[in-house]
Amino acid sequence: MSDYKPSAAEIKRLREVTLAGFQDCQKALTEANGDMSVAEDIIKKKGLQVAAKKSHREASDGLVATLISDDRTSGSLVEVNTETDFAAKNEEFVKLSKVLAAHVLAQGPDTVTDGPDLYNVNAGDGRTVKTLIDEVIGKIGENMGLKRAVRFKVDGPGVVHAYIHPPGKVGVLIEVGFSDGADKAKANDLAHELALQIAFADPGFVCSEDIPETVLAKERTLCEEKAREQGKPEHMVPKIAEGMLRKFYAEECLLEQPYAKEPKSCVKDIVKSYGVPGAVVKRFARFSLK
Repeated sequence: MSDYKPSAAEIKRLREVTLAGFQDCQKALTEANGDMSVAEDIIKKKGLQVAAKKSHREASDGLVATLISDDRTSGSLVEVNTETDFAAKNEEFVKLSKVLAAHVLAQGPDTVTDGPDLYNVNAGDGRTVKTLIDEVIGKIGENMGLKRAVRFKVDGPGVVHAYIHPPGKVGVLIEVGFSDGADKAKANDLAHELALQIAFADPGFVCSEDIPETVLAKERTLCEEKAREQGKPEHMVPKIAEGMLRKFYAEECLLEQPYAKEPKSCVKDIVKSYGVPGAVVKRFARFSLK
């Protein structure tokens, strides 16, 4: 054991850099004989050891975070999990969520991807995504992880907009396209209204044409079976099933949903009336911890 005794100023400096506890910093500096760089490595290694011990514990709380480019042509959405709401409010965890959102904005992926698939990606300074997460686990003492992530980049005239519903458990990323010369600020306002709708009503698709045939066929079969259970004549079953499907569309398809602020109108009518030439919803993603 080293006989080196670090000063209070050295301990304070190491704490400011690593956010580790007083005793951990004191021990690290003693072991490193006062070498600040070596002491930082000791603290970091201890944090990774803590992360390994915590990895089996369920992380079901957390935050959804986002970052939009200054020109609003690209944006990211990430879901970062931890064990408790208390940890989710920790400054270091919030910072981690923002760092991961920035990383995804810079590098992708451009489709919704499971977080662990990105763990070995270089996130800057020679550190991987997993290392960034493990370092914060070591500081906070709870298991955490990146659950999923996505980046949208416009292809042609359009905007990418994000909405995080307080306190950060539900987030939406949406891309809205429009015609050349359309008012971009107004298009962004429309995107915001649509993001609010998505956060509230949780649609699965933009429109009925986006529903995979396998999903549609299964739903049609269920509707037909329900019609038969109700004793409807066989020759009426297909027509009745189609009527039931319209209700399914109104629940699952964004453009067919009743508009939350004006339930007598559907979302597609609001899009048309908003005054943005060529306005079209290209895609959206909704992450929720619920």
